[in-house]
Amino acid sequence: MEKKIGTDIPIKELREHCLIEIKRDHLRSEDFTCPICMTEYYEKMFELPEDEINKINTQMLSGELPMKVVRLSKCANHYFHKECIEKMRETTSNGSIKCPVCGVIYGILIGDMPNGKMDVKIHSKEKLACEGYEGYGTIEILYYIEGGIRNGVKFTGTKRGAYLPDNHEGQEILELLKIAFERKLTFTVGTSVTSGKKNTAVWNGIHHKTALGGGTKYFGYPDPGYFTRVKEELAAKGIYSSELPKSLQNTCLLYTSPSPRDATLSRMPSSA
Repeated sequence: MEKKIGTDIPIKELREHCLIEIKRDHLRSEDFTCPICMTEYYEKMFELPEDEINKINTQMLSGELPMKVVRLSKCANHYFHKECIEKMRETTSNGSIKCPVCGVIYGILIGDMPNGKMDVKIHSKEKLACEGYEGYGTIEILYYIEGGIRNGVKFTGTKRGAYLPDNHEGQEILELLKIAFERKLTFTVGTSVTSGKKNTAVWNGIHHKTALGGGTKYFGYPDPGYFTRVKEELAAKGIYSSELPKSLQNTCLLYTSPSPRDATLSRMPSSA
């Protein structure tokens, strides 16, 4: 867990920043409140005279008065009450948060996916091929998600399959999907969009190609923008290609197995 995710901001620095934005973007002082609790950053920050602001600021810098505002380190000038951010962190198992303004992840986001298993099979191009990628073999992903009871309510599990071409892009996406699964982000419990069934394991915002062909209408290939979109969805959950070892980022073969290339890899996430 990242212990420090931002910088403490004293009253004078924050007021000067806000005044610049007010002048530049024709905003009002009332527009500058903590996005979480919607109250003033510092009480009467825009009403106090300059000498009083300077006095308070000096006391904050010396430690006589607390700095109540933090600027998150990865965001572009997003400010919050420190207390609000700490309360957010207390709601997650490992202290990770998502910026309420831009969605940037701080720490490692862990989901609420039920326990399950992820199997990976590699098929030769003669046996199985994604439409538009006939020159490559196919990566088949099989998910087995267990049912159980959550908050006193019984939910059902699911079995899902998905496909990737066994080329550089497909191998890279596979490695990212493994990270998502280990962080329990691939599925959640909710209502199925396709069947309307409630209290069941459902996809959690990371789209998978569940058919070899048929195009986007049938959740299959070809779909030229798929790799870009799924990387964006993974990034929204804090998973980036930069997390992969350089050897996996730079080489075309991210998955190795004995010949012939028909094998199975099982991965089970840690229990919540």
